[in-house]
Amino acid sequence: MKTVKFMTLLACFLLLFGCGTAGGNDNNSSGTNTDSDAPNEEPADDEEQAVEDLTGYIVSISNNGQTRILVTGQHPSSNGSGISATIYTLEESTTLENSEGEPLEAADLLVGMKVTVWNSGIVAESFPAQSGAIRVVVDADQDEMEQKAIAKALEEVEAGYPWHVEEVTEQSEQLYKVTLKNLLDDSEPVDIEVEMKEG
Repeated sequence: MKTVKFMTLLACFLLLFGCGTAGGNDNNSSGTNTDSDAPNEEPADDEEQAVEDLTGYIVSISNNGQTRILVTGQHPSSNGSGISATIYTLEESTTLENSEGEPLEAADLLVGMKVTVWNSGIVAESFPAQSGAIRVVVDADQDEMEQKAIAKALEEVEAGYPWHVEEVTEQSEQLYKVTLKNLLDDSEPVDIEVEMKEG
């Protein structure tokens, strides 16, 4: 009886061992695949380090050794709700281009430009938030007069605040209305009429 039990246990053990070995081989082979995939995934991880962070307008630019741009707008995940403000520091490694892929320099950036900024996902929790910029893309389709109207309107409000450009409308030829909202308080948006002169 003991021999039958022993033989049964041995058969079960061998069966389990055999399955385990087959599974182990699969796991090892998949483990090998995982290892071989890992180097392929690393570049993807590097690419993913650039996270699309904010689309909006440049509302101020400063340069104290490094160019810093204050952008107010929306995060891609906000689904049209929730406005944010971030000060981005442009590094030597920051990619600057327009939406047509043409390279730009930091000196090409202007207040009032519509941009999308990518960062590493690391943001200092302050308001405005602060982050390094990995990539800045200027909207090549933005009308130059709109950009200039926004810049002029921002000159009419108190500097240093994170003003959000809520709306820009062309009232008539060379006359724009720019609606700005101070994100630091609950005040009502401000409508500023800007007369643009050619030249």
